[in-house]
Amino acid sequence: MTPYVSNFATPYLVSIIETMKSSPYSPHYEKLRAWLKEQRDESGLSLREASLAMGRHHSVLGKMEQDRRKIEVLEFVRYCQVLGVDPHEGLDILITSLKDGD
Repeated sequence: MTPYVSNFATPYLVSIIETMKSSPYSPHYEKLRAWLKEQRDESGLSLREASLAMGRHHSVLGKMEQDRRKIEVLEFVRYCQVLGVDPHEGLDILITSLKDGD
């Protein structure tokens, strides 16, 4: 007997993948991620130390810095607080990037 294969499976999976890639992978987020990592490095905190201060698992912050997880606004602000930086600086990077159309 031939196994039943739905014709709808492939388009559905493709649409999920396309949806998942749209937001966290934009060039605007890349600039923000680079800034966050730079700020963490300058603060002298390791990823584990920053995550401990934030009350999150280190993999969450690692994924944020590595284009593998969407940056949520509240997490961004909290991360900036932990690093001792002004979140407005990061938002200015995003605003400038959007204006420049990069």
